[in-house]
Amino acid sequence: MKRLIATAALATLVASPAFAQSYQYNPNEGPYIGVGLGNAELDFDMAGYYESLGYPNVSSDDSDTAYKLFAGYQFNPNFAIEAAYANFGEFSASSSAPGYAGRSELSIEGFTAGLVGKLPIQNGFSVYGKLGMIAWDAELDESESSVWGSGSLTSSDDGADPFYGIGAEYVVNQAVMRLEYERYDIESEGVGLEVDLISAAIGYRF
Repeated sequence: MKRLIATAALATLVASPAFAQSYQYNPNEGPYIGVGLGNAELDFDMAGYYESLGYPNVSSDDSDTAYKLFAGYQFNPNFAIEAAYANFGEFSASSSAPGYAGRSELSIEGFTAGLVGKLPIQNGFSVYGKLGMIAWDAELDESESSVWGSGSLTSSDDGADPFYGIGAEYVVNQAVMRLEYERYDIESEGVGLEVDLISAAIGYRF
């Protein structure tokens, strides 16, 4: 349900009259869209978690390539609203021993909505901060095999939690370039699954 609400919010933002009308470009106001690519790091010790459960020789990969699609509307040089879809990739842990192998894969994605506060510097360059909420979905796939047999288990969860970020932006001839850091304070069943995302993005101002 949260995912459907977030999808509807993003669709409403993009399809609003402000986006549907034809605009003469104004550098201080108007809609924009973009795509970002970066590195997501899970701030949760998957290896330590499975070791605490007694699994042998556990190793983990707590980072992966992430991407996001975003759309927003800038009301003035200092304030904008923004919605996005973010996919943080896949985080994994592996366990092995003679006659045994186990693997766990955690994937997280979500829709965000937030406020953006900007501080213009000069010549199209600005710095900004953002604050909002993410409606997320997480899926955990666990599998193991041994001389006694094999099995697998898939579990999922969803929720809504806050996120925040800071970044720098450069706009030239309606093209947008960004470099930013974001922190997603995701919590699932009392377990902190915080994600740090560092990304570069390109976009277009209408």
